[in-house]
Amino acid sequence: METLQGHCHCGGVQVSAPASALGVVACHCEDCQRLHGNYFAMLVAPASDVVWSGDLAPQWYDSSAQAQRAHCPRCGSRLAKRPVGGERVMLSTGLFGRHLHRRIEKQVWTESHPDWYALPTPKEAP
Repeated sequence: METLQGHCHCGGVQVSAPASALGVVACHCEDCQRLHGNYFAMLVAPASDVVWSGDLAPQWYDSSAQAQRAHCPRCGSRLAKRPVGGERVMLSTGLFGRHLHRRIEKQVWTESHPDWYALPTPKEAP
C-alpha cells in the first residue's frame, strides 16, 4: 500500500497514512478555530491504516463528548482528531508538508467561520 509520511514540528511523533486518504476536509467549527487559530485542514483515513511511530506517541484527550484530539507531548503540534467510537481518524494536513498534492474536497461547519476570513475556494489538483 502506498503511504503518505508525516511528522510533528519537532519530529518526535511520526505518522504513516494511506495515500488513498480522503483529503482535504476543512472544518470551520469553533473548537477548531480555538485550537488552530483558523480552520482545521485534515486528511481522513481509516484508523486501522494509520501508523504512529517515532520517539513519542500522540497524547490523546477528550475534546468533547463526541471527539478526541491528539497533540505531540513535546512540541504541542496538533496531530489529529477522531470521533469517539469511530473507525476514522482525521490527520492534520500540516504533518505532511507543503507539497501534499491534495485540495479541499469538503468543508464542514462553514456557518461558524469567523468574519475575518473568506471560505477557501476548492481548486483542481495539480
